[in-house]
Amino acid sequence: MIYQDVYWTAAAAYGLGVVGFLLVVWRVGRLLPWRPLRWWLTWLYLCVVLTPWQGSEPEPYLAPAIIVAAFDFLDVGMEASLAILKPMIQALVVGTLVIVLAGIALKIRDMKRYRAEPDNGEAA
Repeated sequence: MIYQDVYWTAAAAYGLGVVGFLLVVWRVGRLLPWRPLRWWLTWLYLCVVLTPWQGSEPEPYLAPAIIVAAFDFLDVGMEASLAILKPMIQALVVGTLVIVLAGIALKIRDMKRYRAEPDNGEAA
């Protein structure tokens, strides 16, 4: 039972750290002029720190996949750690595709707005 209390305390501290650093990523990302890049950096951060995986030793608790993969790389080897990172990599690829498509859609929308303006920014 003592391990359960320590686990939940550590999970709460990790969650607070994730939220705190997410605020830092968001504030720094606001300085970037291109919205899709800001979205991608935030997505990269969230995928790395929030993709869960169930550890095996000593207790089967959930932990971030990158940490479990690092320990399994040291204990078991490269193949086990790559299998653990597979869901995180898949999430990164899918999120990147969605962000790229959203960036293209935003660019097309902006081009249509520019063409629809009566003076197109030219002074008379």
